[in-house]
Amino acid sequence: MAIVKFSKQKLRVLKAFGLKRVMLLPVAAISVFLLLLLSKLITVNVHYIYNSRIGHLATNTELSYLTTQVSRNKFRLRPLHLFFFESKRSANLFLETLWRRKLMVLPQDLGWLIFDLAKRLPMSKIAARSTIEDLHGLLIATKPTLSFNPSELAEGQIFLRKLGLNPNDKFVCLNVRDEIFLRQSEPIGWTKNRDWSYHNYRDSDISTYVKAAEAIAEMGYTVFRMGALVKEPLVSKHPKVIDYATNGMRTEFLDVFLGAHCTFCISTGTGWDGIPTIFRRPIMFVNHLPIFGLSAITLPIMLYPKLLVDQITLTAQSLKELIQKDLITSQYSAAYADAGVEIRDLSSEELVEAVTEMAQRVEGTFVETPEQKEMQAKLKHILSTHPKLQPTPNYYPIRAEFASCFLSRYPNFLDGLD
Repeated sequence: MAIVKFSKQKLRVLKAFGLKRVMLLPVAAISVFLLLLLSKLITVNVHYIYNSRIGHLATNTELSYLTTQVSRNKFRLRPLHLFFFESKRSANLFLETLWRRKLMVLPQDLGWLIFDLAKRLPMSKIAARSTIEDLHGLLIATKPTLSFNPSELAEGQIFLRKLGLNPNDKFVCLNVRDEIFLRQSEPIGWTKNRDWSYHNYRDSDISTYVKAAEAIAEMGYTVFRMGALVKEPLVSKHPKVIDYATNGMRTEFLDVFLGAHCTFCISTGTGWDGIPTIFRRPIMFVNHLPIFGLSAITLPIMLYPKLLVDQITLTAQSLKELIQKDLITSQYSAAYADAGVEIRDLSSEELVEAVTEMAQRVEGTFVETPEQKEMQAKLKHILSTHPKLQPTPNYYPIRAEFASCFLSRYPNFLDGLD
């Protein structure tokens, strides 16, 4: 009986690991050995493509690819960069198709084994790190890696023409986070029934964005409200405000096409933002938290964060107070409550101000007041010199810029800092 029980345990282990991977293990071990020998002559890396979330599939992969373009070796020989998809299924199959055209992609099981073996070798640098933080400004210095072929461009233009848009017409993507996506769509490869409520501080009510969407529409833009799964529709009678997320138009192709070709993007900060990011489209984050969070600060974006208010004095917190309370990068709802800070969403009027400023900046018509210029200069100095902002959490130089209308509404944000 003990033998039978042991055999069942072994079978369960084999099933979990994958029989195919077990069979490929010798091939992977030989491959790692050969790659180690080759790495003595040239740069050799195996990169995993974090494909279970669209933001990582976009931004992490773009940054991984860009690092391959700057790698060098002493013999000036061409480096070898291999990629594999970490998960069996990608969050966006069209985006996967675009990456497969550009990268040397290994079979998924073999690539996983080679990467896993290589990262266990103490002296090996073959297994490459994946990141969403553009610490070295690669996105600023380069053009987009991915491109659409003529038939894909034609398909996108046909969609726009059906809505009455000509090729040169301007359109904006509006992306507002709520809790439904993570609640109803377990990310591929993640633990089932995971409690995502600690992220709720990032959510917004789509109804507060109606006036902002209509304000942009009045400036001549068509507005597409983005989203794969959303809690509520965006209700507007304006003909140029389109609730793409709920009206049956949405496809994985259009998710990428619209994000790649929009005039600019307004977002609260979600994974889909990786699409306009890698296609170098201007982005504004509104109702965004944490203020200095991950990729948001390493990208040249415009910020208008949620308002953080002291629960006792009911006054807006300054940057100095947020630093003292260790809230500038906090990613948990409870952390704000524990620090005695209330999170307030922007009003409809503030959102109108924010998106109007963004549109004017993109168009080159925005004019800062002398007071705003002075505040922006002071803030730039603070962000580049304050010891709590650099080198920890090591986002220096912070490339994001705060909206001038935010600084005008809350001038005390800079109090107590030089």
